[in-house]
Amino acid sequence: MKLKKSKAQHMLHDKRILKKILDYAEVKESDTVLEVGCGTGNLTEFLLRRCRVVGIEIDREMVKHLKIKFKREINQGRFKLIHANALKIEFPPFNKFVSNIPYKISSPLTFKLFNYNFDLAVVMYQREFAERLCKPEIYPNKLGIIAKTYCKADILEIVKPSAFKPRPKVESAIVRIKSEPELDVKNREVFEDFIKFIFSRRRKKVDKSIEEWSKMKGVELEIPDGIKNKRVEEIDFRILTDIVNN
Repeated sequence: MKLKKSKAQHMLHDKRILKKILDYAEVKESDTVLEVGCGTGNLTEFLLRRCRVVGIEIDREMVKHLKIKFKREINQGRFKLIHANALKIEFPPFNKFVSNIPYKISSPLTFKLFNYNFDLAVVMYQREFAERLCKPEIYPNKLGIIAKTYCKADILEIVKPSAFKPRPKVESAIVRIKSEPELDVKNREVFEDFIKFIFSRRRKKVDKSIEEWSKMKGVELEIPDGIKNKRVEEIDFRILTDIVNN
């Protein structure tokens, strides 16, 4: 079927990569996998060979295509297809999340996923986003730091544009997400507010930003001498965590 460039539709067609995604997710018969952005059903087809799938697709034409392609699996109850915006609905029950997601919704969809209990997620992201999510110690950013309070995320493999049709202009990355928080925070809501505030003032010295946030919240935070006169990108995020926790 014809893909829409205006919607940045790039379908993963490399069978080797498709199989590796399933292997990374350790998909087995007893699993119920949630897939967001089924597209033409390339990944869906591989998943259905191993497990039950719940798919969410927003594009009307794609939904029509999927209903025809997987008519038997739908009738058997092996494939449940939901025509909806994944960001606006409650997810049905699932224990694994495996998706080649639309890259433009990477951040909101990932943080929505954190609100659910699941065994494992394997997600295809744009490489730049994946690096920010998985390596905030190398690429300092609020998303990656906050994500560590929810999960452990690792890049498993870099995927070249040739694995997709049509070819995107960027490289992609397969990321594994486990519900194993790497950062222990006393109050996640307070921590998120603090991190977002500090990173919204990247050009300011971080000690000044901390003082400003403290006054706004009516709290006193001890600022280590070692971070004074530095910008947030120059500081280990674990130090920021300790400041808030203490």
